[in-house]
Amino acid sequence: MTQKSQTPDERFLVKLYLSAMKKGDPFAAIDRREVASAIGLKETAVKNIIKHLAQANFIRKIDEISLKLTERGRDFAIDAINT
Repeated sequence: MTQKSQTPDERFLVKLYLSAMKKGDPFAAIDRREVASAIGLKETAVKNIIKHLAQANFIRKIDEISLKLTERGRDFAIDAINT
């Protein structure tokens, strides 16, 4: 079965989830620059993605650099990985 294409927002959420799981907690705080560089996004694109994902309640900003997933974001990332 082929995997469907993902939008940059979806790739960002999945990478954020995978990075958090490396720390052992899906809700761990992660540096947004780490996620952006891992999926090859520029700073401007990341700022827009973060703004939209926060408005949709997928992520929560901790400070200017750190983010964490919400339960809704975690569930979405798991679904995106499993499809």
